[in-house]
Amino acid sequence: MWFFMNTCYISSLLTFIVLIIGFLQSIFHFKVFEANHVTFTILASMIYLFTETLIIFFFVGTGTSVKEFTQEKKLKLDYYKTSLNIKRRIYPPQLLNILFMMILFILVGAVDTQRVPAWGYHVYYVFCLAHFLHVKKIQHFGFRENTFNILAMSGVPAPR
Repeated sequence: MWFFMNTCYISSLLTFIVLIIGFLQSIFHFKVFEANHVTFTILASMIYLFTETLIIFFFVGTGTSVKEFTQEKKLKLDYYKTSLNIKRRIYPPQLLNILFMMILFILVGAVDTQRVPAWGYHVYYVFCLAHFLHVKKIQHFGFRENTFNILAMSGVPAPR
């Protein structure tokens, strides 16, 4: 679990870095790895989607493990209910951010073909980055609460 969770954090940081590079690339028109803005954005979208999928599967996997553990050990369902509540807080903003980012990635082509003004794209990009950071904050507290829930379920006192 710890490796998986840390991989989520590292992937989120990498995603943020490539999104910032992509934003700067759209303004200053420089190449990264010999890739222009459109090509680099394809790479950024793949990294972003991998990261968000990894985070979704982390919470699905730990939720399943909590459910199985509580059933096997005949524990109260409070641990599983806590796990469900964490997912209910994380998934809606995360899925909304995925929608926002997919629109952003599609807009790259519209800006490249000059169907959408670049200034509108840049404003939307900043909005998407701000929402991305908001979602990461929610996910961080979800990871934290999930860890405390698993520690409590296992009988280990959680540090506060």
